[in-house]
Formats: sequence, C-alpha cells, structure tokens
Amino acid sequence: MARLIALRSILLLVVVVLVSRLAQLQLIETDTQRFGADIEVTTRRYLTNQPRRGEIFDARGVLLAESVPIYNLAVIPGQLPSSSAAPEQRALTLARLAQIAELPATLVIDPGTAIDTTPGLRSDLRSFGSLPTASDVVTMTIAPSDVLRALDVSQKYRDVATLVNPIEQLLTQANVRSYQPIVIKEDISPELALALRENANYLPGARVVEGFRRRYPLSGEIPSLSHLLGYVGRINACELVAVNPASSWLRALTDITANAPTCGLMAKSIEPTSVGLPPYLSSDQIGKDGLEGAYESVLRGQMGIDSLLVDALQRPVSGVTTLRAVANGHDLILTIDTRFQAEVERILQRWINVGEERRLAAREAHKRAYEPIVAGVAVALDPRDGRILAMVSLPDYDNNIWVDPARIAELQALLAPPDAETQQTLQRLAPFTNRAIAGLYPPGSTVKQFVGAVALQQGIIAADTQLRDPGLLRLIERSGAEFILPNSVRNRDNGLINVRDALRLSSNVFFASIAGGNDQAINLDQRALRITGLGIDQLVEGLSWFNFGRPTGVDLVGEASGRVPTQAWKAQVLREAWTTGDTYNTAIGQGYLEVTPLQLAVAAGAVATDGTLYRPHLVDRIVDENGQLIQQMQPEAIGQVPIDPRHLAAIREGLFASITDGLGVAAREVCSGLRIAGKTGTAEFGPLLTTADGRLVRQSHAWFVGFAPYENPEIVVAVLVEGVGDLNDGSSTIAVPAVTQIMQAYFGITPPANRPAICPVLPGE
Repeated sequence: MARLIALRSILLLVVVVLVSRLAQLQLIETDTQRFGADIEVTTRRYLTNQPRRGEIFDARGVLLAESVPIYNLAVIPGQLPSSSAAPEQRALTLARLAQIAELPATLVIDPGTAIDTTPGLRSDLRSFGSLPTASDVVTMTIAPSDVLRALDVSQKYRDVATLVNPIEQLLTQANVRSYQPIVIKEDISPELALALRENANYLPGARVVEGFRRRYPLSGEIPSLSHLLGYVGRINACELVAVNPASSWLRALTDITANAPTCGLMAKSIEPTSVGLPPYLSSDQIGKDGLEGAYESVLRGQMGIDSLLVDALQRPVSGVTTLRAVANGHDLILTIDTRFQAEVERILQRWINVGEERRLAAREAHKRAYEPIVAGVAVALDPRDGRILAMVSLPDYDNNIWVDPARIAELQALLAPPDAETQQTLQRLAPFTNRAIAGLYPPGSTVKQFVGAVALQQGIIAADTQLRDPGLLRLIERSGAEFILPNSVRNRDNGLINVRDALRLSSNVFFASIAGGNDQAINLDQRALRITGLGIDQLVEGLSWFNFGRPTGVDLVGEASGRVPTQAWKAQVLREAWTTGDTYNTAIGQGYLEVTPLQLAVAAGAVATDGTLYRPHLVDRIVDENGQLIQQMQPEAIGQVPIDPRHLAAIREGLFASITDGLGVAAREVCSGLRIAGKTGTAEFGPLLTTADGRLVRQSHAWFVGFAPYENPEIVVAVLVEGVGDLNDGSSTIAVPAVTQIMQAYFGITPPANRPAICPVLPGE
C-alpha cells in the first residue's frame, strides 16, 4: 500500500512539473525566452510615422500646394558600427553614406607642418586639389566623390590626418534617441532607394524611409502666389521649443528662460498629458510663412506612433506594433481664383512698367535719377464679408526654391548675394516681403475719407459746412517758425468748399483745418469760418475706429500693425513736442502716419458699406483628405465704425464725385463701364532732392483705393505703385487705371465701344 501511494505521488509530481513547463513555454513570455538567451535586457521604444501634409486649393479646386511622396536616406545611430568596438568599420560605413548622400567631408592635418615632414603626404593631398595655405592646422574640403580616398589617406597617416565625416556631425547635432532614424539625404531616386535596400548588409545602420516633399505647382507661372502660400522648411531649435508643449508651467518657464538668450521671449503651450513623444522632432518640416505658417496645425496632421522592443545595443528584437495611426493633415480651400490672381498680377506689372518708362523719359533730371520703378501692391477684397479676392505684391519670387533641392543655388543667391551692390539691390527689392501686409507706407490723400467721416461724427463740421480754401495754409508754430501747408492740386484757390467738394478736389487745406483747426492760420481773411478742429487726440481715436494702427488679423504670417502717431509716441521716440503742423500732416496722410495696403482696403470697405470692418481672410473652408467639410469660415466683424450712416453716405458722395468730376478719368462710367468711387493719394517719402531750379522735393508713391458698384459695392481694390506719384500724376494716370482694369477683370466687363475723347486709351486694351 505504501509503495502504491509513493508511486502515485511520483506520478503526480511528474504531471505538475510537465504542466508547469508547458505553462512556462506557452503562457509565460519573457524577453530572454522570446528573443534568445544572449539578450539580457529589452526595452520598449517608440517610432514616429510622419503624416502627409494637407494640400491647398484655390476657389475652383485648382491645386496650389501638394505633398509629393519621396524616398529619403536615413541612418539609425544605434545600428551603426560602434565607434569604440569597430571604429574602422564605422568610418568606412559613414564614408560610403557620405558619398551616396553627396555630402562633402573635411580632412584635417594637425600639425600643418606634417605636410612637409611626412613622406608622401603632400603628393597624396594634391590628388584632392590645390593645398591650402600653410598654418598650424590645415583643413581641406573633400568632394563627395573623394571621401573614400580621403578615408584611406586619414588611415594611412592616422597620426596627423583626421577625416571629419559630415554624417558624424549630423548625428551629434540631431540629439535623438539611437533607435530613431536621422535623414541625411532627402528625395533620392527610386533606383538608388532600391539599390540601398538590396545592399543593406554593406551599409549597417542605413535605411530608406518614405517621406514627402512640398511642391507648389503654379508658383512658377503665378509667382505672386508665393507670398500667400508661404513655404515649409526644417524646424529650427527655437521653433522646436515653441511648438512642443510643456507638461507643466514650471517646465514651460524653464524652457523659455533657457532659450531666451537665443530665441527671445516666446509663447509656449502647456499640456499636462504631453509627457512622451513630442509633436515635433528636430528633423520635421514646419510652415515658415504665409498660409503654410498660419495654418500649420491644420495642415500638418498628427504623426503616427509605433512601438517595438530593442536590446541593449538598440537593435530591434520585435515586430512593429501600431499604437496610434497616422492622421494626415486637412486641406485648405481658398477664397481666391487663380485666374483672377494672375490677371491682377499682369495688370499691376504692366502699370509698374509704365511708371519705369515715365521715369526714363522724364524731362527733369532729378526724376530720371530715381531708383528704377519695380514695386507695387494690389489688394482686392469683398467688403461684405472680408473675403480676399486677390493679393499681389511685386517684386515676387517662386517659393519652390525653398523646397526643391535642385534650386538651392537660386535660393542662396537671394539669401547671400555675392557682392555688396547686389545685396543693396535685393534689400530694396525685398522679393520675400509681402508688401500687402508688411509694407508700411504713408497713405497720402486716401486717408482724407476717414478724417472727414470722423469730423462729421464729432460735430466739427456738418455735411454742408463750408470752409475757405485759399490754396495753402500758413501758421506760426509755438517755436516761432512759419509752417506752410500747400494744397495737393496746383495750390489753386478753391474758394468755399464743403466735405464733398474737398474730397473731389483732394483739398489739403480743408482736411488739415478740420483736423488741426484753422484758427491759427495767418492767411485767412475775417470772413472765413474759423474752427478749432479735432485735435490730435480725437483724430487718433477716430482713425482707430477704422482699425488703423492695429493688425487686421488676416490669416497670414507677418502682418504689420502700421502706426498712428500720438503726442506720447513723438515725445518718447523723437524726443520732440507735438505741433499743429504734425496734426496737419497726419490728416493728409503724411508725416509719421503709416498703413499697410491691406489695412487701407479693409478700412475703405467699411466706408463703402455700412461701417462694418470685416477680418480679411484667404481660407474659405477646411476639408479632410476625402473632401469632407471640417470647418466653413464665417464672416467675422472686427469692429463697427461708430459713425452715423448719413455721414458715411456724404463721404461716399464725395468719393464718387472725385471720379465723376475729378482727375481719375479712366474710372468714369463712360470710360470704364463701371460706377466706381474712390480716392487717390500721392504720398511723399525718402530724402529731399534738389531740382534744376533749386527747389527741394521728395519722390512720392501713387495710391488709389476704390469700390464698385457705387450703389451696392461688391469689391474694394487698393493699388500702390512705389515711386511714381510725381511722374505725370501717377495717382490719377497709373493707380486709377490699374484699379479700373482690375475691377473690369473681376466683373468681366470690357470698356465701352464708343467712349468719348476724354477717355484715355489704356495699355492692354
């Protein structure tokens, strides 16, 4: 009986052991059991998959920006040969990769005297080209095709020669985990990608990864699109700090403080759940300008996250598991029609060319000495909702130079001009600057419509108030100096005029009087009505009603605020007291007042309609990659001008009269086929110039901002052509016809067939 019990016990023990072993084999998983006894530790790591950046389309669905799939050559630091265990193999691998990636290396000879004292070294170095000047340390740039030979030289003369591989430097600068790929060459050919994959055993650590390259299909044909679209580029250190959220306010403060010396103060979001992989890595692309920058978070999408196990040498020892799928970026549908944009670009360029022809043919020597006429701006928007219909800034450029590796020479020529003269020319041309939102200009007489509206609302004048305009104003400033304000049209005596007449005649005297008063004028007789005017404080307040001095909030990167000067501003910046003459100059759009063309167009839109200021916008809607609507942009009012509609109507009457009875003949209905209202402006800028008869003058810009149709405005257009204001009255004969032709293109109207003789024949008709 005892033997039977013992036998049963032994059998039971055997069964327990077998079951335990089976459970261990089938149910219990350990890294050692799964991946081999030679692996002691495994660690879970995470990899990212980049999303496809969203595309940009015009209002008709024409593709303006796309992400083209490409192959990139990358290295995984943890899979490269070890610098300590296999230094020669590592050096050979990196040299091969540098050659494939076409990256030049640097050969360092230390000390430099070794070239003369080491047998054979000089002759070996001559094979790479001429030797540099002798010094303590000699460095030579090695072409990619010679990197392998340079490696042989460095090993042959290892005591004095060192090959500095550019990839080694990239690995140090990237500062990423050793299992994460680092791109060393973008957009390699499919043939090279296939060859690299087939020869992976000879290039340990090298990997072909798929990526995207941005392309702008129409920017070469319509370069003005570049200022609107912007471009993408490699994220820099400051941007990386700014866009990656912090897990706490303390961490955010630490990041901001640590990077302040290099990056300045920056905003940084806080997300308590942001521990782990950041949204952006150092190898990522980011929107740098225009819509690419303004809608970065929309266009980028969300990266996917995979996980895998790696061993102590950072070698993958498991398959890849998807933790979060890639979410591609959304697409933008714009408010602009590229056909209209292209036509506006052609019209503006045509009138810039006319300005240059006038400069060259000018009778006055000082005008022929002006800088060439090359720059201008045109902005067209719908005053009823703020939709931007066209925006052109010239000179422009093709933004593909930022993203096409084959055009790097063009980009370098613009960023780093070869000589001082070219650099000075490029600074003046500023092709990368969107003048529509970042160009700051004195508005000239275009500002008079706003000054008149403010004076009416503040009760300084009524619509039928008549002031004396003798052709100029004279007054004695507090300093005792005489200040003379001439009129804008031949200094003629205009007699008694009201605000409508003043807009028609563009009377400097009238608008200076309602802004700064004419009670101090010494050239008005006793019968003239004397008023004290708004004063600078009320004038500044009134201009702020139209949003001058503040950004419009357009959905583009880089908008300027403009400047409405105040007494405090002048005292702080110029260390001078404000004068009545300063108020006069501000009221006629000169002096220290500066606006952007977009600000002027938005403000004019409020006058043209019911006083509502709409935020200008380029994006009509956002859709996903399948075309499903994500967000429809709605009109957004950024302000309501607190001016009685009757006063705005009086101003509109004056703006209409400035066309029907003023100098803007090309815009008259009998000439254009449209009922256009608007205001010209001639704005002086730059240094004083001496004419042949000894007069001191300044060059001037030409403005016109108008709307149509007069009774029910659908479009506002502002045009500025730099430097042509005094070239045969460029405001009336260049800016006005440019706006007229832009409006005709928008409405699809051709000039009337039987126009009266007063109508000018315009270029392009």
